[in-house]
Formats: sequence, C-alpha cells, structure tokens
Amino acid sequence: MPKFNKMYFPVDAIAKHEDFDVWYSDGERALRFEGPWEKESDRIAMIGRMGGQIGQIRPDNKALNYYLRHDRFEYEFQTRVIKEHYYVEGMLWDIHGSVSKPPVDFFQIKKKKNEVHVRKTLFKDHGECFEVTARDTASLRIAVEATVAMCIKEEYKGLSDPDEDERGGKKRGTFGKFFDFIQPKGVPYEKLYDEEGNPLS
Repeated sequence: MPKFNKMYFPVDAIAKHEDFDVWYSDGERALRFEGPWEKESDRIAMIGRMGGQIGQIRPDNKALNYYLRHDRFEYEFQTRVIKEHYYVEGMLWDIHGSVSKPPVDFFQIKKKKNEVHVRKTLFKDHGECFEVTARDTASLRIAVEATVAMCIKEEYKGLSDPDEDERGGKKRGTFGKFFDFIQPKGVPYEKLYDEEGNPLS
C-alpha cells in the first residue's frame, strides 16, 4: 500500500519538548515518541501503534552520537557536523543537509542511491510537518527515528565529530585552519558557527 512508505510528524514537535505522534499518509497514527525532553542526553522511546515500546533513541555518554534501537537491532546516528553532515552506521546512510533547511536525502553508500527523502509539507489538519519517504518500507521506521534524532541534535545544538574532509579537505575547506587547533571529538556548536549560524573559518 502506498501509505506505508511515508510518515509525518510536526515540524515543531521537538521544540515543544513534548511527546508527539507520527502518522501515515492517510492520517492513521503509526508511531509515538515519548520522553522527558529536558536535555539532549534523555532517552526517547518509540512506541508502536499497539502501545508497546519498539525502539529507543539513546545518546552516548557525551551525547555526541545516538544509538537508534529498533526491535532487536541497533544503529549509530553519528553527527559529523551539526546542520551539515550526519551518518547512520549500520544502514550506511550518508546524510548531507539539515532539518532546519530541508529537503534532506539519505544516500545509501553501498547501493549508491538515495533511500530516504525528508521534506516539509502541510499535512491534513496537523499543520506543517516533516514528510519522511523511504524507498524500502522496511527501513521507514529507522528513517523516522534518524530524522527525530537529527531534530533533537539541532534543537539542543549538541556536539559534532568532524571527519577528515571536514577538518580541512576540499569539501569543507573553510573549516581547515580552525580544526587544526581543536580536539577531533566533541566539538561544541559554538565553535562551529557564529551567532547567525554561519560556519567559522
């Protein structure tokens, strides 16, 4: 059924710091996210349609990267540069972009194609929502979980872990000189961007 390759949740859901629902394209509830929503390090539960917990977003001890659990499987959501570059270990999803400036595509490295597309749209009577579309319906819940993780990271302006290209390669050259003087793990948001959100060189 076409409705099962797309899910929607409110754009302002994380900013409200409240539990929220995720819907299929026909308006039926698909998932619910629940948590304390007090700080980035909080664990967030993903609740299925029948009410049981089927997944969890669990930040590591520095809230640098997050572990995304779904049923028996766990994936690592890595923040290379917040609002710029993310990666989902286990799914081989390379993500360039930001939920603050969608659309965002999840590029599957091994298959060499985009598997997930995230955009903003008006959805039924729920207002402005993120629409998460997956080519493979089996990966849709993980895609939604990763998108929520990205929203959490950007809401709390957490740490980044830039890779080699972003430390001075051609792709992220403006960061080069700056990253020569900092530790490779746990770069604070304030050391990546100025007050207007522009990259610091």
